[in-house]
Amino acid sequence: MGHVDASGNDDGEVFRLAYLNSAFERGIKSPLDDAILAHRELDVKAWHKIDEVPFDFERRRVSVLIDDGSRRLLVVKGAPEDLIQLSVEYQQADGRRRPLDDQERHNLLQMFERFGEDGYRVLGVASREMGRNHSDGVVSDETKLTFASFALFVDPPKCDAADAIRALGAIGVEVKILTGDNERVARHICHEIGVEVKGCLMGQELAQMTDETLRARLSLVNLFCRVSPQQKERILLALKHAGRVVGFLGDGINDASALHAADVGISVDSAADVAKEAADLVLLEQISASCATE
Repeated sequence: MGHVDASGNDDGEVFRLAYLNSAFERGIKSPLDDAILAHRELDVKAWHKIDEVPFDFERRRVSVLIDDGSRRLLVVKGAPEDLIQLSVEYQQADGRRRPLDDQERHNLLQMFERFGEDGYRVLGVASREMGRNHSDGVVSDETKLTFASFALFVDPPKCDAADAIRALGAIGVEVKILTGDNERVARHICHEIGVEVKGCLMGQELAQMTDETLRARLSLVNLFCRVSPQQKERILLALKHAGRVVGFLGDGINDASALHAADVGISVDSAADVAKEAADLVLLEQISASCATE
């Protein structure tokens, strides 16, 4: 895990805020939360939780309202492009805050895109000072934020994933990738596993499509990015309507509806309980070739 400021330099304050958010979050936990908490333990006993605005797949962020006896702080982490737009200033490594103008927003978005092109999964981290009498966290609090910057994660594909993709292609199975990640990191992963992206459809564009338009695009697209759980289900139902037999492999809470919609839903034993319950098949053991490193 890495954590950088708005200039791309290592910044412990970004990690501290991300850690506080993950430590006090009680809603949907993700593997990124696990990575943050496992990276390095911080002492958070001085803080206590006031409230939480839970994560949801539409907002793509989670906020915790916490207090250390001298100040009350809303700490937000989530999709970087959204947090950048919700912020009015950014924090430098020396603690000073600067106005977040259009040029600086552009610079931050470019930095975010470069990280994605290099294969990093990225979370944005931001905060907001709240009044001491502010006792309820609500979505409308997630404005006028101070953008701390980015938390970076390396999540490489399995070393034999490319072989599995080729084997599926050899027996006539077409692979389509549905992900909540941004396009650049998804394209990087596709390149690593040997999937040629012949077309990409973003969740925002999909939301504006009729079912007929979606079905017309299906043969032209094999990568779907920033899609919500409901959109994953919609894509699978469109494929089935087109006469395809659809299998879906997923392991997260956000995959449950798609697993249920597929002709064959496949999950793994380490998956979220709701994903295993929605699946038709649960793989209990990992069977793969050993991957040697030089």
